[in-house]
Parts: sequence; C-alpha cells; structure tokens
Amino acid sequence: MTAGISSAHLKSTEDATPTNHLVKSTPENVIWGELFTSENQPILQIKSGDVVTIETVSHEGILPDQGDTVAFFTEAGIDEADILPDQLAVKEQIERTAPGPHVITGPIYIEDAEPGDVLEIQTMSIDYRVPYGVISNRHSKGALPGEYPLNDADIYTKVIPLDTERDIGIFRPSNERPNIDLPLKPFMGIMGVAPADPEEAVNSVPPGNYGGNIDIKHLTASTSLYLPVQVPGALFYTGDPHCAQGNGEVALTAIECSLTPTFKLIVHKNKQLESPMAETPEAWLAIGLDEDLDEAMKKAVRESLQIMEDEYGLTKQDALLFGSAAIDYEVSQVVDIVKGIHGVIPKDILQPLEQE
Repeated sequence: MTAGISSAHLKSTEDATPTNHLVKSTPENVIWGELFTSENQPILQIKSGDVVTIETVSHEGILPDQGDTVAFFTEAGIDEADILPDQLAVKEQIERTAPGPHVITGPIYIEDAEPGDVLEIQTMSIDYRVPYGVISNRHSKGALPGEYPLNDADIYTKVIPLDTERDIGIFRPSNERPNIDLPLKPFMGIMGVAPADPEEAVNSVPPGNYGGNIDIKHLTASTSLYLPVQVPGALFYTGDPHCAQGNGEVALTAIECSLTPTFKLIVHKNKQLESPMAETPEAWLAIGLDEDLDEAMKKAVRESLQIMEDEYGLTKQDALLFGSAAIDYEVSQVVDIVKGIHGVIPKDILQPLEQE
C-alpha cells in the first residue's frame, strides 16, 4: 500500500489535451483464457490521460458446455439478429489457449508507465452492446461445489433478456413463478495490467496484485481502480463484462453481458502500491486477495488501516476501532480461486488531510 494515493498527493503524467481512442473487439485484439504478459505486442500506444473506449466480449454463450451459440440464444427467445457477431467470431477464430473462460481485449501500452508507478483506471462510462446476459452455475464450481447444479448436471445456465432502456434484467424462474426484474449496474469484472511474473497470466480466473479478475461490483461508471505497474508500459487490458452481480458471485458468474466501457488511463509516478485499491465518489475500497478467505479479510483490513492513516491522518490503532464502527467488509467473490474481500470506507464522515 502506498502513502497518499489520492489525487491531491499524486504526481501524474496526465496529458492536458487527452486523445480519444477506440479499440474494437476483433479477433486480432483479443485472447481467450489467459492474461496478457510483457511478451504480447500492444495493439495501441497512448499517453497518460488519454481516453480509451474498448469493446468487450462475454464468454457466456460461446463456451463448449453451452452448445451451439445461435441455438443457445434463440431457444431462450433472443433474436438471431441480436446475437453479437464478435462473440461468434471469437468462437470460430480464436483458440482458447488456457483454462480461463474469459475473452480479454488488449493490451494497451501507456507511455512513461514503469514499475514503481501506479496506473489509475477511471471508468468514465459503460454502454451495452447486446440485449441479453447469461448466468451460469457449473459442476464443481461456485460457492456450493458438489451440491449444485442438481443431479450432477454439468451446467445450469439461464439467459437474461435485458431492458436496457430501464436498466433491468428479466430473470425468468423455471417453476412458472412471475418474472423478476433485476436492476442492472454494469461494471468490468476484469481490469488489469500485465503481471511481472508471466506465470501469473496463464489463467484468466484468479486475480492478483496486477488486478485482473477482481469482480468488485462497485467499480461502475465514475470510479477509479489503482494498480501497481508491473512492466514497462503497464499493458492494460479488460474483459469479463458484467451487467449485475451480487457480492460473493455465489453461482459462479454474474449476469455476463458484452459491454463497451470508456476509460481514462492515468500514470501516477513513483508511487509504490503493493496491491490493488479503488475509489468511488462515496468511498475508498480496501482490497484483500487470497486463496484463503480469512487471509483475504486480514489483507483488506490492513489496507484499510493504511488508507485511513494516509488519507485521514488516523493512527492505525484508531483506524481499527473506526473500522469496527463504520467500515463494511464485503466479500467480492468466492469463486475465482483467489477470493476477494473489499472494505468500504465511507468518505462523508471523514475529513481528508489536504482539507485541514
């Protein structure tokens, strides 16, 4: 964790006149199953502070256990004309080279980004690409492996029609109960930089200090994720687009749906950050990641103490007491090998150091 990560304390190389870029999710711009490393050729080179709109592709609906993609969606009531062509192109043209399910778009090289810096990923907006999403539970995965799906089925999956005008997903129960309107809150499950150790990139599922599949539902539009730069240029990528997710993501997936996020990517120089952290307009998010959920909790608490010291001048001992009274520690997800917990530190009752 770094000292003083807030914008008031950071020195950035943000350009005064940012350039806007568009990255398409064509086959040459994506990989399937793994993350990018320093060995991958960047598809785009930008300056700090530039704005990048990135098309992303959901993996749900194109995985082998879901059969023919067109039949999978049309049998669930989705018009064939609404099926995203990029999903079909990925399935037909891209080799899934690793055990992860995710389709990842990137990588993007940010000039002047070096190890020892911090990359801020500002999510500016997120647009829908399709009028459908998918939730899946697979055998031996999820929060109740071996118990669900029932009857030792390999998969239980449901297509969720989206009413994007109302930001609603329509959950259709299988036992003829009335449909349920699920509020949509789109966010990117995967935002990351190339890890220093290429071995950490061989599976897109577990998150790490490089970010990746952190699956934190609070990272919607108007939020920032801070990641320690691992390799020159950072090599930013994104994927695993979600339309809505409950904390825990207990079945295995959120409502997976193809999205187009727009990011502002900012390099903050010479700021050591040991693990990811994030910020919303209302709160700081202290992120703990570990295969052991108890250890993930300890890491989240330690990071929250550091944030409280850096941003608000509290001693760590006082911050621990404050946390018991005012910080909610939420389980991000328990289904990605490396589990996640995030502490939500409210801003409205605290006075930042720079305001004193």
